[in-house]
Amino acid sequence: MATASGNTGRPKPFFPKADAAILTSRHGLPPVRPRTVWPVYDPDNVDRPIGVWTPEVEKCFYPPKVDEFAASPIPDEPMCIPDRYLRAFLAENERLRSSMLWYYTRDILGEAEFLSGLQEKAHLAQESTGWEFVVIGILDVNYYIRLASIGLPLAILPRGETLCAHTVTQPPGNVFLLPNMMEDWRFRNSPYVESGGLRAYAGAPLRLQNESGDCVSLGSLCVTSRTKQEPLTKSQQQTLARLADWVVADIVQCARARRQRDRRRMSELISSAQAEAEKTSSEEPILRILRATYPDAAVNVQSSKEARVEIEDHDPIPLADFDGGLWEDTDYLDDFINNSNQKAFPSTRVVRAIVAPCDTLAGPSSLVVASKDFRLVFDDVDSWFVYTCATMLSQVWHKRLLTEVMRAKEKFLRGISHQLRTPIHGILGSVDLLAEELLLRKQRGNKDATSLQAVDLTAKLLESTVYLDTIKSAGRDLMSIVNNMITLNRWADIAMTNRQYAIHTIQELEMELGNELRKTTSDDTRYKASVFFHHDPSLDCVNFRTDLGLLRDSLMPIIINAIQNTPKGIITVTTSIESDHQQLIVDVEDTGRGIHPDHHERIFEPYEKVEMHSLGAGLGLTIASRLATLLHGSISLVASEVNRGSHFKATFQEMDCARVPLSSQPLAQKFDTLPSKFYNMATGSDNTMLFDHFTRFLAWHGFKSSDSLDDSFAIFDFVSDLRKHRSNMSQIPSGYVALCLVPASEGKCFLDQTSRNIIYISAPFLPSTISSALEEADKYLSNMKTSNAYLSAENEDKPSTGPNEQAAQPTAGNAAETGLITPPEDINYDTSIPTALTISTPTALLVDDNVINLRILQMYCTKRGLPYHCATDGLQAVEIFSREQSLATAGKGAGIHLIFMDLQMPVCDGFKATQQIRQLEKQNKWGQSIMFIVTGQDSPTDKTTAEDVGADEYLVKPVGIKILDRNVARHFPKFKAG
Repeated sequence: MATASGNTGRPKPFFPKADAAILTSRHGLPPVRPRTVWPVYDPDNVDRPIGVWTPEVEKCFYPPKVDEFAASPIPDEPMCIPDRYLRAFLAENERLRSSMLWYYTRDILGEAEFLSGLQEKAHLAQESTGWEFVVIGILDVNYYIRLASIGLPLAILPRGETLCAHTVTQPPGNVFLLPNMMEDWRFRNSPYVESGGLRAYAGAPLRLQNESGDCVSLGSLCVTSRTKQEPLTKSQQQTLARLADWVVADIVQCARARRQRDRRRMSELISSAQAEAEKTSSEEPILRILRATYPDAAVNVQSSKEARVEIEDHDPIPLADFDGGLWEDTDYLDDFINNSNQKAFPSTRVVRAIVAPCDTLAGPSSLVVASKDFRLVFDDVDSWFVYTCATMLSQVWHKRLLTEVMRAKEKFLRGISHQLRTPIHGILGSVDLLAEELLLRKQRGNKDATSLQAVDLTAKLLESTVYLDTIKSAGRDLMSIVNNMITLNRWADIAMTNRQYAIHTIQELEMELGNELRKTTSDDTRYKASVFFHHDPSLDCVNFRTDLGLLRDSLMPIIINAIQNTPKGIITVTTSIESDHQQLIVDVEDTGRGIHPDHHERIFEPYEKVEMHSLGAGLGLTIASRLATLLHGSISLVASEVNRGSHFKATFQEMDCARVPLSSQPLAQKFDTLPSKFYNMATGSDNTMLFDHFTRFLAWHGFKSSDSLDDSFAIFDFVSDLRKHRSNMSQIPSGYVALCLVPASEGKCFLDQTSRNIIYISAPFLPSTISSALEEADKYLSNMKTSNAYLSAENEDKPSTGPNEQAAQPTAGNAAETGLITPPEDINYDTSIPTALTISTPTALLVDDNVINLRILQMYCTKRGLPYHCATDGLQAVEIFSREQSLATAGKGAGIHLIFMDLQMPVCDGFKATQQIRQLEKQNKWGQSIMFIVTGQDSPTDKTTAEDVGADEYLVKPVGIKILDRNVARHFPKFKAG
C-alpha cells in the first residue's frame, strides 16, 4: 500500500535517480579528513626512499608460507641490517600498481557513499576477528592513506615505516599474519610497536587484476591489537580476504560510475561546443572544453608534417611511440618511483599525453593534451573525448575552408553574373526603347501619310521589328542560359543554405508560381501557351509547411519547359495534397510536342535536349530535380506522346499537412448579386480547351451551366478578329455582366476596349484570379442595382433631363498582378495619403557606374517624362539625394521620389548607399523615397541584404521597359506609361 506524502494524503510517487544512494552505513563519516602527513614515528628516515623490490628481498625477508593459513614465517635474522627494523619495499611491479591505484582511486575521497560502506566493512572485520583496531587504506608511491578505521585516527603516513606497506608486497590471496611482533626481529623495533604499542597484526591485500592478467595490490585491510593474539583461523582469514575483495569491487564500481558521469559531462560539453563552433566557425569553443576538462594539462594544436609531437622540457616524441594515441613517460616515472618515492609528486614535467589527428590551416596536425599530473591516468573515455574534439576541429576547419571556397565561388558568380547581365541589359533595354519608338513613328506616319506611303512605311517598320524581335529573343535565350548555368553551379550553396520553413496554402503556392510566370514570360511573343492552375476546392482548408521559395524554384523549370515545348495550347498545373501520406503533388500537363520514348531517360541529365534547336540549354529539368531533393521531393515523367504532349509529376514527401477550420460554403453562394449560373456564349474560337478548363472551375465551385443568359452571367473567350470580338461584346446587354478569357497568345490585343460590363481575365489563369474576377462582376452588378434604384427614386420626384448615366465600374486593380484587365477608374485620393500615391511624374535618381546602363535609364525617364538626376557611384548618390531633399524641404525643389540603384559600384556600393539614404530620411524626417535595386546580381544573399537595408524592389538585369513601367506604376498609381 502506498504511503501518504506530507499532509496531502496522496500516495507518494517513486521518481528514482540513477546515481542515488540506496544503502547507507549506520556509521557516520568523520567530519574532517587529514590533509598532511601525520603521525611520523621515524623522522630519521622520512626523507629516505624505500628500497626496490628484488628476488633477494623476497627470499631474505618474506619467505613463503608452508601452510596457506598459518602465521607468516619469520626468516633468519641477518648478521647486520641497515635499520633497527625492516622498512617496506616497493612492489615488484610498482609502476603498474601505482598507475592502477591512481586510475581507480582518483577523487575517491569525495565518494561519501563508498567511504560509508568502507566503515561498515571495517566493523565486519572487527566483529569477525575480535581485535581492537581495524584499518582500510590505499598505498601510494610515497604515503599510506587510511580511508576507514576503528580505534585509530584517519591519517596519511610515510610509506616506509607502515606495517601495511609490507602487506601490499605479499602474494595475492595471502593474509600477512603476525600474531606476536615482539618475537619477530623484523618488526619488534618498528615505530608502530615501540611508539604505537601494537603487538599483533593481520593484513589482507586489496588485490586487483587488469585485462592482461597482472595482479596488483592497491592497499590493505588490516586488523591490529595491542596484545599478542592467537593466529587467525582459516575462516577468519578468509573473511578478511573476502572483505578486501569486496572493498576492491566497490573501488572499481565507484571508478566506473565516476567515468560514466565524466563521459556524460563530456558529451554535454561536446554538444555545447559543437553548436557554438558551427555558429561561429571558431576552434575556441572546442579548445575551451578541453581546458575545462583537463585544467592542469597543456592543450595545443601542432603540425604533424614531421610525424612527431613537441612536448615541453622533453625531446620531440615520434608519433610511432604513441599507442592508440596515448603516451606515457615510463622512464621518468620509473626513475621517480625508484629514487624519489619519499617525495611529493612534482608537476614540472609532462608524464602523459593524448594525441589525435586533425586538419587545420597548417595542414595535417595533431591535437595534443599533455599532463604533468602523476595521478591523472588517461583511459579510453579520455581518448574518445580528445579524438571527438579533434574531429570537431577538422570539421570547423573544413567548414571554414568550404565557406571560403563558397564565398570565392559566390563572389565569382556574382561578378560574372553582373558582367554578363549588364551588357545584355543594355542590349535588351535599347531594343525595347527602339521598338517603342518604331511603334510611335508608325502611328504618327499612318496619320500623316497617304495610303501608299503608309503601306510602304508599315512594311519597313515591320521589317525592322522582325530584326528587333530576333535580337530580343536571342538576348532572352542567352540570359536564360546564363541564369540556369549559374543556378546549377550554385547548387552546393543552395543545398547548404538553411531552409526558410513556414506555413503556406495552395493559393499562396499558385500565386508565387503565377507571379514568377509573369516575370519570366512577360512581353516574350514566342510564348503563346496559356497556363491554367487547378486544385480541388476542398484543399483550401489544408495548410502545409515548406520553404515556399525553394518549392517555387523547383517547380518553375517544369512549367517553363512545358511552355517552351508547347507553341500554342494549354498547360495545366494541378496541385493536390495527400494528408494521410503527408505528400504534396504537382502535376504539369501540356499539349505540346511531346518526347519520344527513346529520350525519356536522358531528359533529366544536364545539357540534354530532345531537339538541338529547341530553346534553352537543357538544364531546366536537371535544376528542378536537384532542387526538389532538398525538400524530400522528386520529379518524374509520367507519360509523353509525340505531338500530343507530356505529363510531369513533382512529388514532395514529409510535408507537415494540417486542416484548418474554414467555411465550406461554395464560391457560387458567397456572392450577393452575381447569379449562380453561367451562360456559355459560342464565339467560334479555337480555344475550346481553355474554355473547358474555365467551365470545369466554375462547376467545381458550385456554378451551374445555363442554356440562356436569363438570370446568368456570360462567359466567352477572346478572338483575335477585333470586329468579331466587338460583335460578341454587343450580345451582352447592359444589365448583364460577362467574363472574357484572354489566352497568352492574345494578351495585348484588347487594351482599347472600354465596355464596363466585360471583365477580362488574362493568362496565367489562377483560381484566385478567377475568383477576383467573379468578385468584380458581383460588385459591378451590385453597383448597377444600387444606381438603378437611386435613379428610379429621382425619376419619381422630377422628370429626367437626359439619358441614364451608366453605373460606375469598380476598379480591377493592377492588371499585371491580378490577371484582371479592365479600364481603370479615376480615384480621388485623400491629401493625407503618402505623396507617392498622388505623383504622376516622380523625380528619379539614376545610380549606375556603367555608361550604357545609365544611358538606358536616362532614355527611359525621358520617354516617360520623368525628371532625373544621375550618379555614377553610391557616394555621389547619397550627396545628390541629401542636397535635393534639403532643397525640397526648404521649398526650392521637388525632391527625389524614385531611385534606381545599382549594386556593384566603386567608392560606395548600392547596399551602403541605400542604407545611408534610409538613415538620412529617418534622421531628417523626410518622406521615404521608393528604392529600386537594379542589378545583375541574383543571389539570395543579395536579395536578403537589399530587403534589410530598405529596398522596395529588387530587379535583376536585364529589366525590360514594361517591367519598369509595371513596378513604377505599382508605387505611383498616377504614373502613366508611354
